[in-house]
Amino acid sequence: MSAGLTLPAQIGRALRPVLRLVGPVLDDSAVQDGGRHAPVMVCPARPDAVRRRVAASCAVYVAWDSRRRCRYVGSVCRQGSGAVGDRLAEHYAHPTTGAARRGAWLLLTVLPLADLSALEVVRSTEGWTARLLNPADGSAHPRVDLTQTPATLVSLPAQER
Repeated sequence: MSAGLTLPAQIGRALRPVLRLVGPVLDDSAVQDGGRHAPVMVCPARPDAVRRRVAASCAVYVAWDSRRRCRYVGSVCRQGSGAVGDRLAEHYAHPTTGAARRGAWLLLTVLPLADLSALEVVRSTEGWTARLLNPADGSAHPRVDLTQTPATLVSLPAQER
C-alpha cells in the first residue's frame, strides 16, 4: 500500500455519522493529506506507517479489516507525536490478542484531537465513535452520556464537566 491512501467509500460512509457528531472536537490541522487538511487520516495498520503519517498525541483510532468492517475503536492521549503508532504497537504486542489483530487489522483511520484535549473529551469521543460504529472487537469502551456529545463537553467550563 502506498503512503497516500484515500478513504475507501465504504469506510467513509460508516464514518459519516461519527464525523457529524465529533467533528467539532477534531483537529484537522494535525492531518496533512496531499497538502490539504482533512478530518481523518487513513494509514496502513502498521505502527511505523502510523508514526510517519500521524503527528497527534491525542486521537481516536479505528481499525478496519480487509472487508472494510470496523474491528476496533480506541483512543490515546499521551506525550509525543508518535502516540497513535505507539499505541498500535502495544495492541500488536499483546500476548493473547496481538497476533490476531496484526492479521485482521488492515487499515487504521485516525481522528486527531487537539493536543491539549481533556481526557474526558478524548474518552467521550471514543465512546461515541464505538457506539456509532459497533466494532467487532473490544468491549471496554467508555460509556457515553446521551445528553453530552464531545462538542458539548468542550463548550462547558472545566468546573462544570
